[in-house]
Amino acid sequence: MRGLNKVTLIGNLGKDPKTNVLDGNVAVARFSLATSESFRDKAGQQHTTTD
Repeated sequence: MRGLNKVTLIGNLGKDPKTNVLDGNVAVARFSLATSESFRDKAGQQHTTTD
């Protein structure tokens, strides 16, 4: 391995991860991640969005 990249993901899993083993015995995982954001509008109402 020439290098290592580190990533920190913060959120909620959308569903259970799917795992596979590729050629060369390389393990991979596939998952969906949702994040939420809360904010107040000009009228002071709180809103939450999930992406």
